[in-house]
Amino acid sequence: MNNNMARRLGGHLNIGEVKFSILEFILENKEHVEEPAIRKYLLKKYDVSDQSNINRHLHNLQEQGYIELIPPQKNGRSNQWNIKKLKSLKRIRENFPELRLHKNEKAINTIILEFKRDYTYRFNWLKIYIQLLLSVSFFDTCIEIDTKTLCQRIEKSYTSLKYPFTYKRINDLLKICYHAYAKYYSDFKVPEDMFTAIMKKFSVELIRFGTKKNIIEHLDNLPGLPEEIALRIIKTRLSETIEKIPKKIPDEINDKDFVQYMLHTLQLIMEQRWDYDLSIPYLLLEHFLIQDILIGVDSDDEHDFVKKTIENLELFQRWPEPPYMGLGEAELADLKLIKKIIIKYKQPAQLSDLMTNIEEVSIDEQRAMAKFSSEF
Repeated sequence: MNNNMARRLGGHLNIGEVKFSILEFILENKEHVEEPAIRKYLLKKYDVSDQSNINRHLHNLQEQGYIELIPPQKNGRSNQWNIKKLKSLKRIRENFPELRLHKNEKAINTIILEFKRDYTYRFNWLKIYIQLLLSVSFFDTCIEIDTKTLCQRIEKSYTSLKYPFTYKRINDLLKICYHAYAKYYSDFKVPEDMFTAIMKKFSVELIRFGTKKNIIEHLDNLPGLPEEIALRIIKTRLSETIEKIPKKIPDEINDKDFVQYMLHTLQLIMEQRWDYDLSIPYLLLEHFLIQDILIGVDSDDEHDFVKKTIENLELFQRWPEPPYMGLGEAELADLKLIKKIIIKYKQPAQLSDLMTNIEEVSIDEQRAMAKFSSEF
């Protein structure tokens, strides 16, 4: 039997190499892959056509947790195969590191979809995509740690390292506001943790764009509040400086000071929420760049992206107070930087096809990137 015939019958195959090629082929396809397409690929690459042998490789990969089987919906149709789970990516990364998963679009999309299933922070998905593409340690961390835990640690990092005194001041203000609320206004004993949660659930979007009905409905969760609080929020959107309160927080406040303290506390919450939303991407960039440097996997593209992104942050700081009321050229500077990465790496594919002129960002490109950032 000659060598060519032996290979067609399944002999003299490098098992690791064939498995690598199967994984590579599935990863390079955006959707699931039908079994005949895998056989055709292996025939072209290795001159391997033994269906039973290829089938054995596929089921072996499935049993070992590398790939997922999608049974046919109708009789007579072929099996389909895919890689759409974090545990599959983890297995591949451990045993086939040469596949360089952090450069693979399907792998990156899988991580982002996992983020979307369970996250507490409102991520800009396009920026997360670019960081996963450029940072090995960020990609690896997102595989190792579930997204809920990662988001909790991100928030802990922020409150511990950046403005811990503001975080403490907000909590102290909420405490005295609650005691005044319970003493003077509430006919129902709303628990303190519920009061705090409702106050902290005020989002920048609700303050900036919420209708009168939206804001009143949110405050209806705290029965008995003075109507003036809702009216002041609706009128000013907390964009005006609230009457100052003493730097030293008193042990308690009276009903005359309650509205002033509540509005001041809400404004602090908004300012911190805005700063938190703005800061998290930069904290992630800096942290994982340092980690990549320490383990020796940093790249020039990552250095350049982090450096210029942080420089763009200074543009945000030019806006008048409060900062959450406006954006501008900083966003455009970020989009130009991201566009260069998209053009160079040709991903994400749905955006790279739109990108042409590297020096400008057209309106259509801005809309496409904005849609990807918010919806993925």
